[in-house]
Amino acid sequence: MILHYTAMALTRHGDLRQDPDWLRAQLASDRSRVLPLRADRNLFHADRQPPEAARIPIDDAALMLANAREVIYLGHEAGRALFAADLDDIDELRAEELVDRAAPGSRFLDLRRIGTLLSPAEGSLAAYARAMTAWHRNNGFCARCGQPTTAMRGGHMRRCDGCGREHFPRIDPAVIMLVELADPPDGIPRCLLGRHPGLPGRIYSTLAGYVDPGETLEQAVAREVREEAGIGVTDIRYVASQPWPFPGSLMLGFRARSRDQEPDFAADELEDARWFTADEIRAFGEFGDDRGANHELPRGDSIARLLIAQWLTEQG
Repeated sequence: MILHYTAMALTRHGDLRQDPDWLRAQLASDRSRVLPLRADRNLFHADRQPPEAARIPIDDAALMLANAREVIYLGHEAGRALFAADLDDIDELRAEELVDRAAPGSRFLDLRRIGTLLSPAEGSLAAYARAMTAWHRNNGFCARCGQPTTAMRGGHMRRCDGCGREHFPRIDPAVIMLVELADPPDGIPRCLLGRHPGLPGRIYSTLAGYVDPGETLEQAVAREVREEAGIGVTDIRYVASQPWPFPGSLMLGFRARSRDQEPDFAADELEDARWFTADEIRAFGEFGDDRGANHELPRGDSIARLLIAQWLTEQG
């Protein structure tokens, strides 16, 4: 199974992007391309299979760049610079006019809806652009003194206009874990899935939570499982990580085991938590389908889905 948003192919040029003259040259180059976004939606050529992020030539994107809230250098792809342009300050009709003129047939689409349709590289690029524009919108003012901040270094730093503090893009680390029952009384393997009240549909998923200050990742795994499901875990091991741009997390996937057979889930954290066999999970419906299954699997682009799929494969 592909772990989405993990195949970034750009050369980011962290050193060169600090040079304003170099950045101006990239913005003036006819080889460079612009990736517009608006309202947390990326612009895609949706009529292509699979869909592709719209890469608009610099000359055709001149009006977009002139009206963009932020223009962010993303990196180089095949020798050409790519810039994200956040069009949130343009009303929807005007944005659509600019898009129709520069990239006929393209549409602003929510990455959360089409992420599984994209190639690994296209999905990673769209996720990166989405996360960067969201970070800029959320950091327009200094956390220290409250004064406005200004984008620098191609959009990879914001400097406070008042106290001069430098702010860099941040991600929120979160642990996500599949817990297996260590000693099932009937010998049938089971894993723990929970139903979070914030999840759409009838999704049961792995447990997850943000890492607290002062704790290791393993401690975060144990704490979150205890807080949400009321059970202890052992044998904690790392599996994989995934950028999650909704809006800016890094999901750190783990496996763990528990000998506690009765989850005691916290009502303010979960609506339900229970042990499922592999056969029970295989009877789940797909996220967003209408098969009428009692439960649904998490989204196909999530690391939660990967952890569940790996466990199901192990059960044969």
